[in-house]
Amino acid sequence: MLKPTEAERQDIIRAVFGDDLVLYANSSRFKAYFDHYCAIVCPASSGDAVIELDTPALGSHADILKCVGIITQDPHVSFNGFARKALGAKSTEASMKEKEHVARLAADVAFAVNCMLRSYYSENFINGMPRHIKWEEDVSFLGFIESAFRSGQQAKTPEQQRRCTEAMIAKKSLKAWKLSKRYGIKIKGTENLLEHLVLDPRTKTLKVFHQVSFLRAHLTKSKQEPLNLSFEESLKRGTLPPLLLLETLLTFHDVLFPVASVREKRSRAALEAMIQKNGFDPEARWIEFIRATPVDMNFEYWGDRLSILHDVVKRPPPANALVAWFERHTSERNALTVAIVGLFLSVLFGLLSFIVGVLQLVLAWVAYRYPPALAS
Repeated sequence: MLKPTEAERQDIIRAVFGDDLVLYANSSRFKAYFDHYCAIVCPASSGDAVIELDTPALGSHADILKCVGIITQDPHVSFNGFARKALGAKSTEASMKEKEHVARLAADVAFAVNCMLRSYYSENFINGMPRHIKWEEDVSFLGFIESAFRSGQQAKTPEQQRRCTEAMIAKKSLKAWKLSKRYGIKIKGTENLLEHLVLDPRTKTLKVFHQVSFLRAHLTKSKQEPLNLSFEESLKRGTLPPLLLLETLLTFHDVLFPVASVREKRSRAALEAMIQKNGFDPEARWIEFIRATPVDMNFEYWGDRLSILHDVVKRPPPANALVAWFERHTSERNALTVAIVGLFLSVLFGLLSFIVGVLQLVLAWVAYRYPPALAS
């Protein structure tokens, strides 16, 4: 499939973001979005190209928009139902790989979500956090998306809320340049919203969703809707919950890259470097949250990941293998013993210092009382 023409770009923006933003379809505003769109829809790799040429599931950009419409018109559609509607008569002959390819493109183009990442993370990749799941055959898209973001669908425990509050109070320590310079954490952009703020402790890599123009466009689309709009109602409007989008923007521009302040020269330099060298959305240079930030903002979706990041800052990992060995082989009992021994030695040396001081005073008094006789 060829890259979209100017007219096709307008159709894509209209279908994904609404009529109000069609005017900007061919401007730099959506450069990052269309760079990613072309990378997945018009791939240069031979793997997807083989599917496209041998068994064309999607013959045009209009076909992709049709697939997007299937999800937005009926969020309850299952994966199998989606495949039948998207592929029509070809669905019986299409391979599972081809069906998954079509579903992944539709979810990615419309919602920046990869719905085929079930095995992407190991069991212990993120301690205490839900792993990404796959859109299974009999599961509705609504069920999949709610499960994927289920951390935002459950009331937080008092402990979770406390840790999140602590993280936001200490948000100055979570700036991207500090994470990189002081804690050796590498910042890596991702096009998958599900991976936002995922920290890999093994490689010390933090993934950040950087498609700022995508977030703002969707927030603009639902600007007149309640901030706590549900997933079902949001999907019917062709968007994601406004609270999820706003939280993502805030974590980007208020926590990681607070470039609004004139004093944040290092944050601006870090963001500029990510734009120039790592392909971050150039629109990230500008601050625009679209919606007002609630006074009681508690980060329902990204709070747990912010807390984990804050834990790393509070208790940074060992700087080298030697320090790591000592930490592994030092128990609390040993640490208490060392502390007691240290206290005892401090008292002992203090007592010796006192005795030496007394002796010096006695000798000085004796020398004063009985001065040596002068030689005649």
